[in-house]
Amino acid sequence: MEFPELTISGSPDERGVAHGDALAAEIEATIDFYATAFKKTSAEIFDRAKHFRRVIQEYSPAYCQEIEGVAAGAKIKEPLWIYALNSRSEILALDASGNLNECTALCFQSTALLGQNWDWGRRLEKLAVLMQIKVSADHTIKMLTEPGIIGKIGLNSQGIGTCLNILLINKPLNGVPIHIVLRAILDAQTLEEAKMAIQKSGFGKASNILFGDRVGNFNYAEFAGDQAFLKQCTGQFMVHTNHYLERPINPDDNDFCGSYTRYRIANEKATALSQYSIDNMKSILTDRSNREYPIWRTYEPDDDLQEAGTVATIIMDLKTQQLHVRRGNISYPENSSDQIADQNPAESAANEFVIAFDS
Repeated sequence: MEFPELTISGSPDERGVAHGDALAAEIEATIDFYATAFKKTSAEIFDRAKHFRRVIQEYSPAYCQEIEGVAAGAKIKEPLWIYALNSRSEILALDASGNLNECTALCFQSTALLGQNWDWGRRLEKLAVLMQIKVSADHTIKMLTEPGIIGKIGLNSQGIGTCLNILLINKPLNGVPIHIVLRAILDAQTLEEAKMAIQKSGFGKASNILFGDRVGNFNYAEFAGDQAFLKQCTGQFMVHTNHYLERPINPDDNDFCGSYTRYRIANEKATALSQYSIDNMKSILTDRSNREYPIWRTYEPDDDLQEAGTVATIIMDLKTQQLHVRRGNISYPENSSDQIADQNPAESAANEFVIAFDS
């Protein structure tokens, strides 16, 4: 089963209105999901959203126009809900439990491949959409996103792609929201412009962005509250999960066992490769060799998200500007743990499809 696709174009507010109008029901459902996940009153959510509205306005007024357009198109009476969606990572971090068993991202530099598992709430599998944004005549974005959110995992027609890992740090997160930064990278014409967008966004986030271009130049940016580390990837590949690599911020125990386990397994599998191909990246992202902390996760109960697991696997061929997308994961019966250990990407081939840019 494929994710639905939506193409929008025009001015920022026109794109927003088209987004909101086409996905009105899905946006309402996404608001309902996060209204519960935030564990706050509407007044508290709106107070945070007002702050992020000011921050986004200072960073890029055009993004506020697009967000306001989404609210208008979806007929959302309080546009602050759409600002809250676009700031959802920073709002959720206020009450984060510390257990980050989420996304695994990696890149192959020699073949300009970038990919990740997006691990999140099960309800988002039915709500997520593949969105094509025609920013201008010569610049198009293709991304997998959540209804109402204007930036996420994807690539653009200039061959720049981006992935996201949420990180955890006990510091205030009041800066430009990470999903807005993802959009700014996808709006960039060159890798240098993408780096400038990251640097302009400042601090006040807790995430890692792995990004690169069609010639295989990759970088990652770790945001750690009042610090940020922008590093160039070296070697044949790069792996990131949900702990900081540049500073010993998250210890390899308790809440971060899953992140370190997935990091080690992905690195071991990538080190053993003789070819850096799409199929080999799929093999890593569908690994279930560790039953307690698999890279490719079936849905399990989650305190914050109700049920959490791999919503989608996204691999970007930045040279050909194609997205390889697999929706969801295989849900086995409770007593089939032996099957879970045997990863076989072909088992879910029916859920996989390739997306290219419109001609």
